[in-house]
Amino acid sequence: MSMSSPEVHRLLAEAAARGAAPALEAGFGAAGLLDPRALTAAGPVLLVASERAVRNIPLAADLLAAGASHYGRTHPNPTTDDVIALSALIEQFRPRTIVAIGGGSTIDLAKAARLLCPDRLSIDAGLRGDTSSMRADPPEVIAVPTLAGTGAEVTPFATLYRNRRKVSLDAPAVRPERAVLDGSLVLSAPPEHSVPALLDALCHAVEAGWSRARTPESKRAAVVAREALVAHLSAPLAVRDVHQAQELLSATTLAGTAIAVSRTTAAHAFSYHLTAEYGIPHGFACAMSMSWVEKHLADRRPGICSPKVRAAAEAIRRVLARAEVDGLVESPRLSGGRLEAYIDAGLSTQTRLSGHPVRIDRDSARRFVMWDGFLTYPRGNAVASAHLLDSYA
Repeated sequence: MSMSSPEVHRLLAEAAARGAAPALEAGFGAAGLLDPRALTAAGPVLLVASERAVRNIPLAADLLAAGASHYGRTHPNPTTDDVIALSALIEQFRPRTIVAIGGGSTIDLAKAARLLCPDRLSIDAGLRGDTSSMRADPPEVIAVPTLAGTGAEVTPFATLYRNRRKVSLDAPAVRPERAVLDGSLVLSAPPEHSVPALLDALCHAVEAGWSRARTPESKRAAVVAREALVAHLSAPLAVRDVHQAQELLSATTLAGTAIAVSRTTAAHAFSYHLTAEYGIPHGFACAMSMSWVEKHLADRRPGICSPKVRAAAEAIRRVLARAEVDGLVESPRLSGGRLEAYIDAGLSTQTRLSGHPVRIDRDSARRFVMWDGFLTYPRGNAVASAHLLDSYA
């Protein structure tokens, strides 16, 4: 399987060189090249990582042994209350550096808490884009992803939830200063985490490619990342070797650099309600929405959905189908008021819909959701198409 490695790595290097990505340290075992004693000698260090990460990732344990403080209350889909808790610890310890080891939720939590003061007024102001409410001299963040897919290690925004609704902190200062891409850290991720993360990355690549806010550079990164990820999905999903793990992590990070410029579009806009209301993991929620959104766009603007875009959307559907059959995710079975609430929530996310190539109205959204089927009944399409995809194992 080819993942266009030279082009992926060249585009990542170019993004970092022009300031469109953090300083990148990439390679299998790259996390082991960080020197915890040098980091703590330069100033206080705060490790943001789960207890599981501390047990299983040598860098985390080495940081604690070198004297770093630790915040371990991480979980999927961080809330503004989580930001307040971590920000209060930052006020107390005044770290020079935060090392965030984990998935996108852990990294986004660290990115937000290092900027936002631990009170609701400051957080509300920051979420409105008022940078004057943010810390003037925040600690730097070193992002060390343990999942291939979210792109949080390179994006200048952080996804949070407040009152079961998605909110976003979006400012250039949100982007980490450094990112360590170590494929050894993604090898052991179980399918319930790795598969939705991969789907999230492919949705990033597809959406960045058609976004109205794309640039020539972000479009090229999106296309290269998309093709690399589709190539990965043509094989069984289990990551079995170190080279594959490193290349997959690099490709998903490249998709993150593309979406950092273009921002997400309708598939993401409609996904957040599924996560907030039904607890569907973000990547699966994006895939369920992408399935009908791509069909809607192909119907309205067929020229945008090239054969390769259609192939990427079909790959997303096949993986989602298999995930349903294997019990990794269930359809929310939307109908009646639940379907209307889903559509209402998506249509209200104007910051994401503004970059989508065509307007989506209520009637057409309802029609395409019902036609597509992934959101409205269990298994269905999944059972019919599951034979198209190899097992994860």
